[in-house]
Amino acid sequence: MSIYRKRSRRPWQRFYVVSLNRLILSAIIFLLTVAVVILLLLNFSQSAKQYRADQIPTEHLSIYFEIEKSMGVPWYYLASIDKAEKLSPEEISKERSSGIALHLTGISSEEQLPDLLTSYNDNKAFIRRVEREIEHFTYLRRICDNKVFPFATNAEYTYEDGYGDSRSYGGNRSHEGIDLIADTGVPILSVCDGVIEQVGWLELGGYRIGIRGQDNVYYYYAHLSRYDGKPKVGDKIKKGQLIGYVGDTGYGSEGTTGEFEPHLHFGMYYGKENKLKAFNPFPFLQLWER
Repeated sequence: MSIYRKRSRRPWQRFYVVSLNRLILSAIIFLLTVAVVILLLLNFSQSAKQYRADQIPTEHLSIYFEIEKSMGVPWYYLASIDKAEKLSPEEISKERSSGIALHLTGISSEEQLPDLLTSYNDNKAFIRRVEREIEHFTYLRRICDNKVFPFATNAEYTYEDGYGDSRSYGGNRSHEGIDLIADTGVPILSVCDGVIEQVGWLELGGYRIGIRGQDNVYYYYAHLSRYDGKPKVGDKIKKGQLIGYVGDTGYGSEGTTGEFEPHLHFGMYYGKENKLKAFNPFPFLQLWER
């Protein structure tokens, strides 16, 4: 029999070992939790990222919309490919986008995109980037879809891209919309479903009406000769509903006319009340006109 006896740990030693093990386990659980939260936040930030109209050059939107009309390839696929390739603005052109659209001819659903894209670029990482970019265009697609042009198809009118042009009445400022030149009395239609937020006389806009669309964009119609009915703040408006008639009101006290040729000033804004931020409606008008 051995004369040596195994020495047992004293109570304070056992407590120290148990506490240390618990501390290590807690630290591991904490680090794993932090890692999971970081991954979730990264995924959320990627999925939550949405492009705004003022982040895409007007000329690029016009190119994408035109090719969608002529070649039947949804515009946001072309925009997503350009974003995935991280092109500079100078590299984006109608010729380039038309060439890419040839690879996507006949596409009818997003599920077809990976297979069709392989003829353009079969890199799997690239295809995944394109699919992520498509998600980032979700909000901008809401602005494009389910809208009508503010004039009926039989109306006579002209317009061009005058967004950002200088204006002097009321102080030096830039033009925050598109002027659609038409005769006095041409009916004006709401481009979307929404709710009236502003209505009545405004010195710069004459008789105007502002409608908050379901896409959260503020649509501004100005210089009306008169309204249809008696609209008031809070009224619900339907897409294509008659809201008023073209005129030349504004640039003075209520009732002023004749300071410019009759037209509809059409504006689109992000934000609310005195924090509205304009963006160019021109490519959207082109899209809805078609």
